[in-house]
Amino acid sequence: MQHHSVIIAGGGPGGLGVAATLEGWHPRFEGKYEFPSPEVQQFARKHEQNPLALDPHELLERGHRPIEFYRMRHHPIQGALPLDEWTLKFTKNTRTDWLMLTTDGPGGLWNNTPKEQMTLGPAHWMELAHYPIGKFYQQTARDRDINALVHRNDLILYYQAFAEELGLNDHIRSGIKVTNVLPADDHIDARFIVEAVNQATGEETKYSCDYVVFGVGPRSAIRKLNANGVDNSYVSLAYTHTDDYTGDRVMVVGGGRSADWAAQELHDAGKIVVYVMRQKPESHLKLINDSQFLPYYQRWAEILAGAQERMGLLYESNITAFEPGGLTTINTREGLIQLQVDHVVVEIGGDPDYEILSSYGDLTFHVKRDNFRLQLNQLVVDQATFESVDIPGIYPAGYSAQGTGLSVIGFHAGCFLIAGDILRKSGAI
Repeated sequence: MQHHSVIIAGGGPGGLGVAATLEGWHPRFEGKYEFPSPEVQQFARKHEQNPLALDPHELLERGHRPIEFYRMRHHPIQGALPLDEWTLKFTKNTRTDWLMLTTDGPGGLWNNTPKEQMTLGPAHWMELAHYPIGKFYQQTARDRDINALVHRNDLILYYQAFAEELGLNDHIRSGIKVTNVLPADDHIDARFIVEAVNQATGEETKYSCDYVVFGVGPRSAIRKLNANGVDNSYVSLAYTHTDDYTGDRVMVVGGGRSADWAAQELHDAGKIVVYVMRQKPESHLKLINDSQFLPYYQRWAEILAGAQERMGLLYESNITAFEPGGLTTINTREGLIQLQVDHVVVEIGGDPDYEILSSYGDLTFHVKRDNFRLQLNQLVVDQATFESVDIPGIYPAGYSAQGTGLSVIGFHAGCFLIAGDILRKSGAI
């Protein structure tokens, strides 16, 4: 059984930022910068050559959020900073023994998004500070606006380049799904046992470690549709691209942003779309109206303002059965109806796979919601370190940690709190 000081579960941006910091890329503050609070400014100047050595509890005790301490150096203004104006720099130090186990490789769940998916925020929101996305654009001769949305293909290549640029790839095991985290037995000189399975071969492996970074992503456990016949061949449990769905009539089941994307793209590809949603129409219309800064919601407004000859919207409805041959049964406000379709796309979202931690019993969650129908049960953590309040040594990363919000710009700086705490506890800084 291999032992590593840190096992990182998940290859998304939450885990990648921790990996880069543990690899030895430690932040420092340079040049002229100013925090809004003179007290925080004093802390920053005192530790600017090694801010990871600062115990962030000192900030928390004085009413300052430690994650904002780092975020403000990465994103001090609303727009993107030119590369030559960055005051957040990095120094290479000795690496800590870490290993990343990921199903999808660098980029995590972005590797499985629809083929034409765009981000919900600008490019510089998506970057990890150790390797700015503007630098990636320069090095790969991409003529892109770092204040614009990013195509998923560019974003995946960025995360892959991030791992290559910072020397992470030798310590990333792709195609590996973490299935369980357990307390180690007394005869094992470690705190945790991590069980994992090779998705290609089915081979099971166990690792021992002292710390676990829980970064499996917000959709690592896909929700299941409670309907008969989901295993019919015409039913797909995730949307990919319009070319993957034969025939003219496609049903989309969902109601979140991913389902909105699928329904709009299929409609614009010439399909007749039936969109089945549990929500009320006013909730959907509010999201569309509040999201006009995104091109595909601008397009939704155009579709709704038109004749809607190829877009049928069934609100407050749910699928009860998929019959052979494409016959579907739907429970609507007016009663049961049946529709014949060529294909069904089920996009009902997912949740973090907290079953991985089930051996520790009931966990403490923070229910997080935003105005754009994103919702998540986040693990309650120490706001200075992001260590779980329930399981010492477990560090939720990314969206699964309380205090990060539900925007990527909110959680990236958490990597410094997590890595810093591990480094201080292990005596590395």
